[in-house]
This record gives sequence, structure tokens and C-alpha cells, in this order.
Amino acid sequence: MKANHVHVGVRDLPAAVGWLERVWELKPVFQIPEMAIFAVGEFELFLDAAEHDTRTTIGFVSDDCDRDYGSVVARGAETVSAPEDKPYGSRAAYVKGPGALTFEIEQPLKR
Repeated sequence: MKANHVHVGVRDLPAAVGWLERVWELKPVFQIPEMAIFAVGEFELFLDAAEHDTRTTIGFVSDDCDRDYGSVVARGAETVSAPEDKPYGSRAAYVKGPGALTFEIEQPLKR
């Protein structure tokens, strides 16, 4: 087996969809009033309309963390943590997503 999707709840689904379209440049592959699905490679992110926001960090691999971080910040993402080298061998940055979501941009470092 392999993971292929995750569901996260958001209180304001239209705003979350708009954020992903504007900041992350993702378009839903399916959308109804209660849910939107975004394809990210072979993985799918399901946003579900919910009474409470789900606190989740969603990680994306990058070949240039600084470039991609700069791009999403330029499109309106709010910084949680600017790019920095981590002791586990990656360079990572974090931005606030919609609701209680955090988006991570991680670049493996050459050892």
C-alpha cells in the first residue's frame, strides 16, 4: 500500500480554495459545496467543509526552497519560518495556510 490522499477540515472552504489557487497555484480537480480535491502529483489533498479547522502541516519537496518560498510569499503567503538548514539534512520553510493549515517547503541538502 501507499498513501494517496489526506482529508483536512476547513471552516471557510471557499476562502481555502481561493488561497490554494492564488498562493500555491493549484486548481481543484473536483469541487462541490462540501469538498474540494487538489491533485499534487500522485497525491491528493481533500479540503472538507467543517465546523472546526484541522491543524495540519502539509509538506512539499522542492529543489530550491528559497526560490519556492519567495514565490509563495510574493503571492501572499504569510511567513511562519523563513528558509533555514535543519539538522536532519534539509532546508525548510513554513508558511501559514488557510484555517489551521501550515505549508512546509523542504529541500533535501546534499551530504
